Amino acid sequence: MLSKLKNLDFSLIIIPLLLSISGIALIYSLVFFDAENSLALKQLVFLLVAIVAFVFLSTTDYKIFYGSSWYLYLFVIGLLIYVDIFGTTTGGATRWIDFKFFRLQPSEFYKFVSIIFVSSFLSRRIGRVKMIDIIYMFMMLLPPLFLILIEPDLGTALVIIFSWFIMIVFSKLSLKQYLFITGSIVVVLTIFILSVNKISPFESILKDYQRNRVTTFINPSSDPFGKGYNVQQALIAVGTGGVFGRGLGHGSQSQLQFLPKAETDFIFSGFSEAFGLIGDLCLFAAFVFLLIRVIDISKIAKDNFGYLMSIGIGSTFLFQIIVNISMNLGLAPVTGIPLPFVSYGGSSLLTSFLLVALLQSIFIHRKKITF
Repeated sequence: MLSKLKNLDFSLIIIPLLLSISGIALIYSLVFFDAENSLALKQLVFLLVAIVAFVFLSTTDYKIFYGSSWYLYLFVIGLLIYVDIFGTTTGGATRWIDFKFFRLQPSEFYKFVSIIFVSSFLSRRIGRVKMIDIIYMFMMLLPPLFLILIEPDLGTALVIIFSWFIMIVFSKLSLKQYLFITGSIVVVLTIFILSVNKISPFESILKDYQRNRVTTFINPSSDPFGKGYNVQQALIAVGTGGVFGRGLGHGSQSQLQFLPKAETDFIFSGFSEAFGLIGDLCLFAAFVFLLIRVIDISKIAKDNFGYLMSIGIGSTFLFQIIVNISMNLGLAPVTGIPLPFVSYGGSSLLTSFLLVALLQSIFIHRKKITF
């Protein structure tokens, strides 16, 4: 293990740690005067657990998952079924299994498993993927998506759909297959629009609160004290940060609790208020560098399995970063997608570190290591 640790890509350690520590400090400042002022400590505990899991998985050959992807897939399906029946409900959503000392969110862990599952399947067919394979993959996507959507957890479902889609696109398809996928996207978007507008038989696909998020996104000023309140307050928080920010614990929006869900959905707004434009640029730079390293690792992966996993991990991070920041800026509907490493959430933090650990394993095992 020590010999393998010498081969680590330290940028994949430093950046996640800096983002996570910044997130914990921000969470502490945001909830200091709140009833939930222990959230930062809980996040710190999860960070320590995530670091241990990171070290273990980084030094494990990622190819161990190649033949066990089906077992992981079925295991998480079981967890999703369990949480839908016996899970803990908070804020109208049943997403967590309560172990008393911590809560596990299986849908977050499924992000990790889905990347392994799809990569294992497609890596055996890359460059010669048939239409039946694509249909099969979509069929495999339906059970977990259904279980996640009925929790309901639209945000996580969108992340999974996006990562699956990107991995399939990067599997060297034919023109006909790309046209089929494009047509499928058009169909899905059409059904989504029909559901938003409550047109039968698709009106039941979206919950009313999800539909409200879409209409609020289109025109947040139409109901500034109701449906559009969250977005309006997030935009104010971003603006009040100015160039250099107001500092931790000194933001009017966050400290006076005008900013809702400041430690989760709208943590970017809290970050902007505290650190300003300069801080935002540093945050963007960290995420961009992380994504560049993901691309680099996908290029040097020694097999298709590692290549596709890198693509899946990169697309998962990219989608979460873009959507979370966009919804804080009023450029996307509020979907509850966390900002990787920064937002509060133990399951999200642990999953993010597991994904980076897979990247480390791919990097370490890109060539035969001489001990």
